[in-house]
Amino acid sequence: MSDRPTHSSGDPDHHFAPPTPPSNTDYRHARWPVRHFGLASGPQNNPKPKTQNPKWNDPRQIVVVGVCSSGKSTLANNLREKGFRARTVAQEHSYVPHLWQLSRPDLLIYLDASLPTIRRRRKARWPQSMLDDEHLKLAMARKHCDLYVHTDGLLPEDVASRVLTFLNNNRAGSRDQVSGTGDQ
Repeated sequence: MSDRPTHSSGDPDHHFAPPTPPSNTDYRHARWPVRHFGLASGPQNNPKPKTQNPKWNDPRQIVVVGVCSSGKSTLANNLREKGFRARTVAQEHSYVPHLWQLSRPDLLIYLDASLPTIRRRRKARWPQSMLDDEHLKLAMARKHCDLYVHTDGLLPEDVASRVLTFLNNNRAGSRDQVSGTGDQ
């Protein structure tokens, strides 16, 4: 005879049963806010207030986009270490052309790299069509970027230095082109 208590159903493990799905009178399902990106609401009409976090030296939201292996994550990490609010957006994997805009960036930085550089950094054999597809997905971001950096031939420190120079000398409304190889 088991010394475990049994339920009236005879199942000693009845307390492990999954909870019942929420009903229309069960409000557990309503605890998370719902975001609607329609015409009357959304980030463009309801901007998040910019609060100054003491750990950020610069309150601007910086978003980094670009092709795979162009150095986006490394750059964002370097910028955060310097006190900038920087994040990456994987726009190159999305068919939503304005995905980067959902982050509401104050500055958009676009990193690019050639196929031989990507192959060397990733140690993979990409076809040109894959890079072409990423460029198509990034076309809107490329058109609206505040700073374009071609990272071929640049060390991560070089990319960070160029971006930091731009950020420190940023002129409102300017668009800059920075090439890593001088052939831009």
